[in-house]
Amino acid sequence: MAQAGNPYTGANLYPTLELLDPLHPLRRRMALWLLPLGALLALVAFAASRAAELDPVDRFLLPFLALGFSLLAIILWRFPRTSSWVLPLAHLLVVGYLLTTLAYQLLIRPNPMGLSPAAYWVPFVYFSSFLFFQTRQAVRLALLYLLALFLLSLLGSFRGHFHAEHLNALAQFFGANLAYVGLLYMLVRVREGYLEARLDAYTDPLTGLRNRRYLDLVLERELFRVRRYGRPLSLLIMDLDHFKQVNDRYGHPVGDRVLKALARCLEEHIRQSDRAVRLGGEEFAILLAETPLAQAVRLAGRLRQAVAALRIPPVEGLSVSIGVAQAHPEDSPLSLLKRADDALYQAKRRGKNRVEVGYTLLC
Repeated sequence: MAQAGNPYTGANLYPTLELLDPLHPLRRRMALWLLPLGALLALVAFAASRAAELDPVDRFLLPFLALGFSLLAIILWRFPRTSSWVLPLAHLLVVGYLLTTLAYQLLIRPNPMGLSPAAYWVPFVYFSSFLFFQTRQAVRLALLYLLALFLLSLLGSFRGHFHAEHLNALAQFFGANLAYVGLLYMLVRVREGYLEARLDAYTDPLTGLRNRRYLDLVLERELFRVRRYGRPLSLLIMDLDHFKQVNDRYGHPVGDRVLKALARCLEEHIRQSDRAVRLGGEEFAILLAETPLAQAVRLAGRLRQAVAALRIPPVEGLSVSIGVAQAHPEDSPLSLLKRADDALYQAKRRGKNRVEVGYTLLC
């Protein structure tokens, strides 16, 4: 978690999910195709109203739906990070349209065939709920939507609108949709179990931080963004000074407590978009997305002071040496790590408990 009042905090990103869940970036790419297609279909359906009579709901909502999908597609294309709210909003537009048009046909003008063609789109609501929301929230939304349709159907039956064909269609409709929700829930739980198992493989068991395998994986993606979009990226590598003496004097259980306390300290001083990693032993790294060198150096200074303020009895005092490097478009994961590591060893040579910067790009 980010520490309250820390000016370095404030981003609300989920890099672990994006890295380990391939559906996360795929959602945006699919939406960039589906939103314009949805806008086009809404316009085609509206234009068809001249040849075939549309109900008043479609005549009013279809142009609004086309405009909304178009605007959301433009926003998502221009600002990729808006996917966290653009995609759920697109979902809510579809839900609002379906509820309104089905309410009109259930309460005012029942379809002679039993159910309106709009009912074909109802399963989309369940699928998109499980894609865009957390599992429990998605289940609640799906069941709430199904309950709303059931209540509308019940009200329609009280008005005497329904005949045998309507009742048959509605019974099959609600049975099938309950099955959709149940099966989707099972599939999503299986997928979440897979992601949890995969995440364990990238987690250090002692500190709970990500491990070196995770850093190697995420560095490739972040450096690609540096090359493609020119966004700043910095890397901190830090090492606890005199940690061997802590283990020798107080024993490994105390040393483990020190490492856990350091991990908590790091997480309290970084953003959710940053990645704290235990490289091994007493060496840690922090990958800082959207962070230029000067800002990374300031953070390194605050981290050094925060570690010096830690009190972990019976250890009398702690300090860290930190190396900082900013990524260049020509960097590989190895060259960026090498530059930050060289800066760390320079801090060690110059007396420890200090921050040094690695400037030279190693080809």
